[in-house]
Amino acid sequence: MQLAFVLAVVGFGTKVGLFPVHTWLPDAHSEAPTPVSAMLSGSLLAVSFYAVLRYYQIAAATLGTGFPRGVLLVFGTLSLLLAALYLVEQRNLKRLLAYSSVEHMGILAIGVSFGAPIAFAGVLLHVLAHAAAKGNAFFGAGVLVRAYRTKDLARIGGGFDRLPWTAPLFLLAILALSALPPFGLFRSEFMIVAGGLRSSHFAPAAAMVALVTLAFLGLSMATTRMLFVPQKDGPGAASAPRGEPSAWMVVPMVVGVIALLVLGLHPPDALTALIARGAAELGGAL
Repeated sequence: MQLAFVLAVVGFGTKVGLFPVHTWLPDAHSEAPTPVSAMLSGSLLAVSFYAVLRYYQIAAATLGTGFPRGVLLVFGTLSLLLAALYLVEQRNLKRLLAYSSVEHMGILAIGVSFGAPIAFAGVLLHVLAHAAAKGNAFFGAGVLVRAYRTKDLARIGGGFDRLPWTAPLFLLAILALSALPPFGLFRSEFMIVAGGLRSSHFAPAAAMVALVTLAFLGLSMATTRMLFVPQKDGPGAASAPRGEPSAWMVVPMVVGVIALLVLGLHPPDALTALIARGAAELGGAL
């Protein structure tokens, strides 16, 4: 059972994007068309992580909770560490968002390893909020890539001057991915950290907060350069006309921001009840 669970985590963790089987994810997400990138981050990763949760339930019921939680803690912490380091030095816009997905999948694995009911609820909410935020961010990145005709972060600048709608919406998506209030990821990560403290996992919870902060620095530095720093003129600079390429490319981002605010401020009662049921089922293996 121990071997079966480790192999299941490695197998489905490949699709989730957990270290060290994450290597396909940045390549695929950075080269895929924008709608496919959003689908990969929002749907594929979530469905694959659902399979990991099912195997966790079987392993916990058979072996007890110690072994499966320890495995997920190791995979999650290493994934979060790798993603945070890559985010600080990333130079490709879509790969930046792809490594952010690795970061958040690591957070999910760490959240399950804490084992507290509030952490389980935070994990399930985090899956939904990450799907909304990452889809929103990829849509914004798609507009930036189309406008500037490049994914090179060094060649993109002055976004607020050239894209009056996309730039602020993309900024909101990055702030949501960084777990700032009042967005859904703030609520979910707060619940996960609270679960870690409640279950006396003080060191892993502190390490998670530190690595998430490092990842935030990487995302914020790249976003600041793209949106606020005026574009440098020269032979290597990418020129972008002022104005949105298409109004229809802005609509999905507006919908995504609304979803993030709803998940952060007041999730629907039916969704809250569903998450509570899911957390109870996961906690039933305690």
